[in-house]
Amino acid sequence: MDKKYLTKTKKELLKILQRKDKRIENLESKIIWLEKRLLAYENAHTPSSKQRFKKILVKKSGKLGAPIGHPKYDRKMSEPNIIIEYTEEKCIYCNSKLNSPIEIKNFIEEEISEPQPIKTIKHKVYCYFCEKCRKITIAKNNAPKGNFGKNVQSHVALLKFEDRLPLRKVESSLKRHYGIAITNTGIYGIIKRVAKKLNIPFYDIIKIIRSAKIIYIDETEYKLNGKIWWLWTFVCEDAVLFVIRKSRSKEVIEEILGKNFNGIIVSDGWKAYTQFAKILQRCWAHILRECDKLEEKYKDFKNINEKIHKLFNEICEIRKDPPPEDKRKILQLEMKKRLERIARNMISDYRFRKLGNKILNGIDSWFTCVVYLDVEPTNNFAEQALRELIVQRKIMGGLRSEDGAIIMERITTCLASWKKQNKPLFETLKSYL
Repeated sequence: MDKKYLTKTKKELLKILQRKDKRIENLESKIIWLEKRLLAYENAHTPSSKQRFKKILVKKSGKLGAPIGHPKYDRKMSEPNIIIEYTEEKCIYCNSKLNSPIEIKNFIEEEISEPQPIKTIKHKVYCYFCEKCRKITIAKNNAPKGNFGKNVQSHVALLKFEDRLPLRKVESSLKRHYGIAITNTGIYGIIKRVAKKLNIPFYDIIKIIRSAKIIYIDETEYKLNGKIWWLWTFVCEDAVLFVIRKSRSKEVIEEILGKNFNGIIVSDGWKAYTQFAKILQRCWAHILRECDKLEEKYKDFKNINEKIHKLFNEICEIRKDPPPEDKRKILQLEMKKRLERIARNMISDYRFRKLGNKILNGIDSWFTCVVYLDVEPTNNFAEQALRELIVQRKIMGGLRSEDGAIIMERITTCLASWKKQNKPLFETLKSYL
């Protein structure tokens, strides 16, 4: 075969290989880029509201309903305030006179009242001119500053923040039920006035949070005028506080709790908490989710995952039937050493190194709940509190102004705290207006 032909063919093949190599390199870099993009929507910390690909639900076998042994749920009926009796004096078949009934059948019906027409009240406030001191005296009065009464204001605030209705839906609900026409602008004005009236209870709730021994804290992104702000929640036994801030830093925690806070904080692994808290409990739910995610990706992680889950189960067992405090402190040290050994073994494998380092960085904070039994091992209280406002975020898409952020802070904080305190929302809200 011709030598020149072979040389030419070899050069052409080399060019083809170079093009292939270049294409493979481009594809590999594109795969890395796509994996990073996917990681933003599919990882152990991604809330369900942001997941692009929902988990496939496995169809469970067996009958629908509560599991065997679960207590039956019976809805409690209201006490009747109207009684209607149905009697007969003669037999409907032969027209004979009937004696006393042999049985009385009771049927309970719960019904709402017909929509009531609105009350339009005119407040006539008399003003007087004093001839002696040349001043004007205005009669003492309870006349409202706005055009809408306390019931309307309370109802509007609850429709917006408790029932999660957009302004246009609040408008249509008021029109349908009460025949009262208020524009979107009018509704916004009402909730703004309500928020101002709640300043005192709002700051009282901050005082409750500051004096609490255990605080559950979490934060999530919240769009304000197209920019990323942060919605924080602080939860204790008797109160729930929401604040919206530009920052996700330690300064927000200091602003709310004060620099001299000596309580226990339950949170995720965000560095702001570790910088602030003297006693911290890290959330086990986060670490368990990350372990499950790693096992899905790498089957050889199963053994490590089982060990970490076993430690968590031991925490739960200790808390169910707690030994004396001195014994719990010994168990805390033993469990800490076991988790530390597991994490150091994880570091030796590059695939598990990131999670191993995360565990080691918070090694002193995983077993606080073993000694302090009032402290929960997860941060579910804070995450559940945030869920309500996350749903509202999905409905509204975000906030348009800092005024809107203040309104949301005040009203949602008070409503969530009153619910926690088992107070009736409508009556309690109305009492502050």
